[in-house]
Order: sequence, then C-alpha cells, then structure tokens
Amino acid sequence: MASNASKLGVGVALLAAVLGLGVFAVIRFLFFGLDEATPWDKPASVGETTVELTYLGRECRDRVQVMVEEDPATVLVTITESVRSVVCGEDETASYDVSVELQEPLGQRTLVDGACQLGRFEQDPRCAEDLVTAVRGGDEP
Repeated sequence: MASNASKLGVGVALLAAVLGLGVFAVIRFLFFGLDEATPWDKPASVGETTVELTYLGRECRDRVQVMVEEDPATVLVTITESVRSVVCGEDETASYDVSVELQEPLGQRTLVDGACQLGRFEQDPRCAEDLVTAVRGGDEP
C-alpha cells in the first residue's frame, strides 16, 4: 500500500503538470494566437501565375497566412487567420483581398479552397460543390 506521502507527491506532480500545460496554452495563445481556416469567395480571379482571392475575416485578426500546395492536377489554397484577442467575436465582418503567386500557371489544374476540405465548412455556401472556383482572364463565372 502506498504511503500518504507518496500519494501526496503524485498529486503535487499531477497538479504541477496541469498548471504547466495551462501556462503553456495561455502563452501560446497570447504570442501566436488562435489559427482558423476561412473559406474564400468564389470565383477567384486568375492571371498567368497569380490568383486573386477575397474572403470575409475578422477585424481583430493579428495575421493572415496563405498556404499553397501545388501538384499536377490541383492547386490547394488555404487562408488561415490568427486571432489573439479573447474579446474578438466569431463573426466575420470585414472583406479582405489576398494575392497568391503560383509556381506554375494554373492551366487546366483545379483550384481548391483548403478550408472547404475541412468538415467544419460543409454547410457554408462558399463551399458548395457547384461553385466555379476560378475565372481565368476574361472568362465569365
């Protein structure tokens, strides 16, 4: 049977671990923010190797990252906002434009919204399957 002193030691170690994780989470939130993907408006405007996107985001955002993954069949573009404010609402209230440079022209590849690949946005009208994702040059949507 374990002594009361060893039970107390385990309890103190467990409490210290929980507090340490909590402090780490708070510091990470304050310095790096909460990253959330957000869908972009369709269709995107596509030049030779440039993709112009518009999305609804939060006014209290701290930074925006645009990740691009290219392969022979698709170009996956994911917009991620980081928010550090605890009082920032969930509502996307401001429209923002971003420009993405591709390594190669889009050509016949499919332009895909990375946020729409997440289950969270399956009911979002910006992620409907029948939307045209890109307008090339003077094409109409």
